[in-house]
Amino acid sequence: MDIQELRSRRWQRATTLVVVLITAVGLLGVGMIFSSSFSASQVASHARSLHWTNAALGTAGIARASIAQAVFFSFDIEGAYSNPDVSQVAIDEAQANLRALESMLSTSELRTGSLQESIRIFISQGDHVIAHAAVGDAREAELERVSELEPSFETLKERLTKEQTELADKIAGFEASARRVSDLNQLAIALVLPVMTIVFWFALRRRIRKNESAMRADLETQGQMNAAKDDFIAGLSHELRTPLTVILGFSEVLLDDNGLDANSSELIGLINAASADLSRMVDDLLVAARLDADALTARAQPIDLAEQAQRVAAPYLRTGEKLEVKVPSIQVYADPLHVRQVIHNLVSNAERHGGDTIVISANEKNGKAHLIVADDGEGVTRDAEENLFHRFSNRGREAQVVGSVGLGLAVSQELAMRMGGFIRYTHVDGWTMFTMRLPVIPTMKARDNDTLAEAISEMS
Repeated sequence: MDIQELRSRRWQRATTLVVVLITAVGLLGVGMIFSSSFSASQVASHARSLHWTNAALGTAGIARASIAQAVFFSFDIEGAYSNPDVSQVAIDEAQANLRALESMLSTSELRTGSLQESIRIFISQGDHVIAHAAVGDAREAELERVSELEPSFETLKERLTKEQTELADKIAGFEASARRVSDLNQLAIALVLPVMTIVFWFALRRRIRKNESAMRADLETQGQMNAAKDDFIAGLSHELRTPLTVILGFSEVLLDDNGLDANSSELIGLINAASADLSRMVDDLLVAARLDADALTARAQPIDLAEQAQRVAAPYLRTGEKLEVKVPSIQVYADPLHVRQVIHNLVSNAERHGGDTIVISANEKNGKAHLIVADDGEGVTRDAEENLFHRFSNRGREAQVVGSVGLGLAVSQELAMRMGGFIRYTHVDGWTMFTMRLPVIPTMKARDNDTLAEAISEMS
């Protein structure tokens, strides 16, 4: 074998090796491209499923609220009949929301049979509740709503939330995989197939950007839905305020009428208490919507805590509530409407969840005013204490009670913080206390310094 032949064979071997390497790398590059395309398609598919899950959860929540509203407007309290027209509108709205949720089942891309079954169960139970309300059987409707519809909603909510988490994890996993494949693809571009792979790479990038744009559009849509929800709540709150003010005002006028018999006074007292609770809930919803939209305005001015506490306590004292006010004259710089709303929420919370005796007291210490709403109730558990000031966390994990939407304490904390203070919960010596701290006007001094301990000792 001469040198020329040896060189020829070495060249053939080298050429064959280069061809094999190029082919292998080319196949690997094509494989990576298909892998990235698959990851991108999976991201888009799971993003659609996630969007459907978010929409289903929101629609179910709206349906649940509209069913509760339909039951409320059809309820008959000791002969005080609700307006049939308003009741029918509420029933029609609840039915429309259930049908909207039902129509979403046909567009679902989920393969989870148990989740779809949970939605069907919730729709069926909602139809039963509405059917009772439609024929005027409000008490049976409320009983079925509390015992059947609410548990099924919580089950549906838990499964939808779990599905959201799993879909988000899958999307994150496929995005991470797509990024890794993209990095390998860039290496192949630099080493082997500069022109061809660059073309494929830009095509892939366009696909990824398209999917990212679709996901951003979904997020923007979700944001618009949340904004529409806030606008709806704010608008509804404004619309409810006027009739509630009329009901509350006329009921207070009737309560002051000494010519009423005992039964009439009791019924009017019930109307007054219920309208006051509903007015407070509407105020909380409106404030929460304004806080979310960053549209809440405050008019801070010098105010007297004693005057504000007395104004809040007056309706409770008129109805004979066991409420004592031990608030000295302390001048603070805050919004009077916000201060009264916080005090009202704290007193209402003590009335619903606390003991029989409620004391409002205040003191001044180190340039801070401490307004305390205390009751002799048992307080809450440590687990529930962590969620006291979170929205829609009524007594921790316990079921919500009638007359509360789980917003009062959360809204109160946010209002206090907007005024430069905060609210703290404590349970000491058998007394549950919510303390709102506000800055005192430096040029003013409190003339009295009663404390909660002094109030309790006088009361006992």
